[in-house]
Amino acid sequence: MAKLFSSEVAQRIASRCIDLHGGYGFTKEYPVEKFYRDSKIGTIYEGTSNMQLRTIAKNLLR
Repeated sequence: MAKLFSSEVAQRIASRCIDLHGGYGFTKEYPVEKFYRDSKIGTIYEGTSNMQLRTIAKNLLR
């Protein structure tokens, strides 16, 4: 549950930061671009967020 929550929050915040910086958010001159890339991989690493949700739901229904 913690992995799912933290990766989703990091992705949401990084995406909002990209929106805030506009086109500059995608350039390598600003660290926002790296934060976005790193947060995106967090939703994929050790199972996608959808798989995490399925696992949590399966355990809760037992």
